[in-house]
Amino acid sequence: MDRFLAISPQSQFWLFNLALALNILGMVLTDMWLPMVVGALVMTYLSVDALVRIRYVIPMKKEMRDLRHELEKAQRQLRESSETSYRD
Repeated sequence: MDRFLAISPQSQFWLFNLALALNILGMVLTDMWLPMVVGALVMTYLSVDALVRIRYVIPMKKEMRDLRHELEKAQRQLRESSETSYRD
């Protein structure tokens, strides 16, 4: 999912939506239907993909990173408490 690393996911979303709008405008104004339909389908896929990454994937990765840190902290505390119980 990290195909376009040069710009932020939000910028990608707006860029793909703008390209989709221009594609649809091109379909209305020209007779080049087949290339415009293909372009519109590709832009729709890219727009939906960017939206899914913004709404779901990026927050999920942040949540997983936070949970991993909490798990490591709990494991560290468990190790420390078990070490102190063996000493006593």
